Amino acid sequence: MKRLPQLLLSLFITASFNSYADTLANPMPIFDSHSHYSLADSQALSPEQIQQRYDRNHIIGALISSTPTANTEQLYRAMPNRIIPFLSLYKTKTNKPNWMLDLTTLHDINAKLDHFPYQGIGEFHIFKQDVYSPVLAQVIKTAQQRNLMIMIHGDAEIVDRIFKLAPNITVIWAHLGTHPTPESLSHIFKRYPTHLYMDTSVRDKLFVSATGELKPEWQAFLIQHQDKLLAAIDTFSTQRWLNFDDAVNNLRLWLEQLPKPVAEKIAYQNALNLFQPAH
Repeated sequence: MKRLPQLLLSLFITASFNSYADTLANPMPIFDSHSHYSLADSQALSPEQIQQRYDRNHIIGALISSTPTANTEQLYRAMPNRIIPFLSLYKTKTNKPNWMLDLTTLHDINAKLDHFPYQGIGEFHIFKQDVYSPVLAQVIKTAQQRNLMIMIHGDAEIVDRIFKLAPNITVIWAHLGTHPTPESLSHIFKRYPTHLYMDTSVRDKLFVSATGELKPEWQAFLIQHQDKLLAAIDTFSTQRWLNFDDAVNNLRLWLEQLPKPVAEKIAYQNALNLFQPAH
């Protein structure tokens, strides 16, 4: 009888090792629901090199928006089964703070939407001081008429305004908003339980302790809202692309501490259900 605990321990260690080995051999797929391929990125890395990064990190799909937006189209043509193209509102990066004041934005986006199969508009930056921008209102109207999703980088006030203008539009709130806490985000999900999604990009360090353990309050939030969260990396700079493997590892660190069905939803299943990859 004394050997039974040792036998159980041995079986547990063997099972744990086999599980770990299986994880290494078959990493969980990830759909990157927020990234960019800018002019500087394309000068440093070809679409083939981007594809290599995706392959070795088991990235099965990616939502891409770019300045200029022609770069999104280039990446889509290279990987139509992997790339979900979103239309950027910026002609150049200098438009980021003032696009909502520029009426020519509307002409530009309609022309681009007419000739390319974009699935959404964004990521665009806008904050509460511009909540009543007529350009924003027209962008939302355009997205609604064309049945497109939008991705915003902005305040909760912007989320409220968009849903007031278009209650049934699908909104992806980048980075879990500007000042994320589990409590504040849960309140917003309660207001918009159907059409609001949030991506986790650049929030990996927020979720974990200094020793890499998933914080209990964030674990509870991720589990509670597992159907509306999208794993994301956000290649906001060329350096981020060059360090892409590390960024993916930081994402996996907290994903792998969630129950597997929850992790799979956030990692890729929600995105596959939301987006329409080409076949």
